Amino acid sequence: MTIKGLPQVFNPWRRFLARMFDLFLYRILWTAFLAFVVHINMGARSGFGSLFDSFVSIVLMLFLEPLWLKFLGTTPGKAIFGLKIEGADGRHLDYGEAFERTWSVIGTGMGYEIPIYNLVRQWKSYQLCIDNEPQPWDESISYSIKDTKVHRALLFIVASVASFVLLLSILSAQRLPPNRGDLTIGEFSENYNYYSKVFELGYDNLYLDEYGSWVENELDGVAIHIGMWQTQKPEFHFITENGYLSEVSFLIEIENHEQWLSSYDTQMFLTALAFVGAQKEVGLFSKIPNRIADLIDQNTFSSFQFSEAGLVLICDIEYFGFIDTGSNILITSEHTKENFFKLSFSAGKP
Repeated sequence: MTIKGLPQVFNPWRRFLARMFDLFLYRILWTAFLAFVVHINMGARSGFGSLFDSFVSIVLMLFLEPLWLKFLGTTPGKAIFGLKIEGADGRHLDYGEAFERTWSVIGTGMGYEIPIYNLVRQWKSYQLCIDNEPQPWDESISYSIKDTKVHRALLFIVASVASFVLLLSILSAQRLPPNRGDLTIGEFSENYNYYSKVFELGYDNLYLDEYGSWVENELDGVAIHIGMWQTQKPEFHFITENGYLSEVSFLIEIENHEQWLSSYDTQMFLTALAFVGAQKEVGLFSKIPNRIADLIDQNTFSSFQFSEAGLVLICDIEYFGFIDTGSNILITSEHTKENFFKLSFSAGKP
């Protein structure tokens, strides 16, 4: 039932942008939860995962927006444009009233975000605004606007850029390990396990304990098996000074291997990142992790040496009786009955 005389806002674009800004904030909140609590690699989020994230953002809006309206009479997006929602008597809506309004917005105004149907509902809502008709969810409330000054458009742009930077910061912060600075062996292991989970690279049911040794763990459906043709796991050797790690290394030696042999690029990458990522030179938007990944990938089955963030990464490889396929796999040669593969990798302070 429409209550005549109540103020209404017939500015479709201000209303639309305010709601999109709020939804983006809820998306950031959910992204932070996935990145820092669940440790999902948000940089490799699938299309289905992104669709699910959009759905969760709507759910968050359903429960959080009523809180904004109950205590402030507005939301962050609405506040930017000077929009305010009150009851017919000038009070803030209670949580139940605000919840009912938000649910109506999601259904009638946004079509529950169902593809195509949501566009239809948004178009109908736009037409109501153009015709100076109140939205169904606003018929019994006061919806006012303080002003339409230009500075609100500028404020929206600044707030949107700041929110986008915040999202990028969250994605970048996820690439920083849990332990920074000088590392104990246990802290290195924790960093290694963290990156293994975030990037979904690791052995099926193994993780490093506080001593840097492999121990079994129940499958959690996150880690995938790497190196299906490898016969050895890297057994880490540590050198410490005053209790803190100065070098970590591992040695692989394989003789007369009958199957194909995959590279140890992933293990070298995780080892390097667990150590290098802890250094102060690696900041939020550092390109060092990408450089490490590229350098290792470009030198598969080749020796290399380079420095990053004050640490030296060294890999020495030698082999015979194998053929390099150029795709991270060595296959046994048909022309020899013997073969040999040796890889020595270290990351440490000069």
